[in-house]
Amino acid sequence: MKLYNIVFSPTGGTKQVADCFTGALEGDVTTVDLTDSKQDFRTVSLTKEDVAVISVPSYGGRVPAVVAERLGMVHGNGARAVLVCVYGNRAYEDTLVEL
Repeated sequence: MKLYNIVFSPTGGTKQVADCFTGALEGDVTTVDLTDSKQDFRTVSLTKEDVAVISVPSYGGRVPAVVAERLGMVHGNGARAVLVCVYGNRAYEDTLVEL
């Protein structure tokens, strides 16, 4: 089993939460930074035995469009996922549903 820390964090706050969360879990952690527009996310391929911790900020109660686009390129292959939504002074509304 491999642990993937898949995170979108333009200001660094979501990454701090994601790193804290994945640091509490056992296993080798591979970070996939969805914030990095130069990365080819189509090369990221998980296995059925892997766990992906997917952490995103909520913008207006939604998943940022760029996150949905980049996350759609990742090959999940049946891996299990833990969803983390970070938000400020507003409700996260549909963010987790969209993830």
